[in-house]
Amino acid sequence: MGIIALIRGGEPVKYKNYYEVLGVSKDASQEAIRKAYKNLAKKYHPDLNKNSSESETKFKEISEAYEVLKDPEKRRKYDELQNAAKFQHGSEFDPREYGFDYQTAGRRGGATDFGSDEFSDFFNMFFGGGGFGSDDIFAGFGGSNRTRQGTSRTAGGYTAPDTDIEAEMEIDLLEAYRGGEKQVRLNTENGEKTLKVKIPKGVTDGNRIKLKGQGRTDPQTGKKGDLYIKLSLRNDREFSLEGIDLYKEVKITPWEAALGAKVSVRTLEENVNVKIPAGIEPGKKLKLKGKGYRKGSGAQGDLYLTVKIVNPPKLSEREKELYQKLQEVSEFTPNR
Repeated sequence: MGIIALIRGGEPVKYKNYYEVLGVSKDASQEAIRKAYKNLAKKYHPDLNKNSSESETKFKEISEAYEVLKDPEKRRKYDELQNAAKFQHGSEFDPREYGFDYQTAGRRGGATDFGSDEFSDFFNMFFGGGGFGSDDIFAGFGGSNRTRQGTSRTAGGYTAPDTDIEAEMEIDLLEAYRGGEKQVRLNTENGEKTLKVKIPKGVTDGNRIKLKGQGRTDPQTGKKGDLYIKLSLRNDREFSLEGIDLYKEVKITPWEAALGAKVSVRTLEENVNVKIPAGIEPGKKLKLKGKGYRKGSGAQGDLYLTVKIVNPPKLSEREKELYQKLQEVSEFTPNR
């Protein structure tokens, strides 16, 4: 069960240099950012570093940086913030000194964050929807003096507060592909309540689900706003998604690479037999047309398999003999 969490109040915030976290330059391409994230995520993934709190912390920091830099709009806003703030990575600042008030953050702009405890207060304050409109987060740092859009409505001399809420919820790739239902806990003006969220099949990162009448109540009119849930696809251990194309590794033995083979590969829907051509090189990509991600509109991408040749962890005496025999008879010398 997910939960929408409010930002904590009255504490200093540590500035995050997301480019430094991923080890890329500020002008890095989206592809370079994706590759850097992928390499670091593999290195520090909690499943590969059991009982290592340091790796878990590092993995969360990497995921947070990628969450911002992979999104062109978030990246643009972050770059503006970085240019205005001039902070060093890890340096602390009091948001109140720059015109930001934690105490009202959870009550003003409405958009709190699903799973915000996974990311830092810095992320939650500027990108998790902690009460600030997307266009006014730079003003306190000497940036453009922008105002929040859509925060109020005026009618007959009465300025109505914005009663809509936007929140973010992480879901797995399979949940997004198959659709389903999730329960979430929402911290509201009247306390905590549980909601059921129906997830349509084929949603993609950034899609929003509207829950009518689940927003804030206008104190004057009694009308309730709506809750908009922005979906964020959690990184998958087996598949990576780019647009509607899927990517994954297919592991084969040295003899399968040399002689060719048929191997069983899991897709999002079923297991399929894939023909491995004889003499295939590691890193070669095989394309399975129409086996990628299917959007709700019906459009379906392709699945790309990257070949990885895996040696046996331990050889039997017979296997050693055969390898030695191959060494004796083979004339293949790639390094000479």
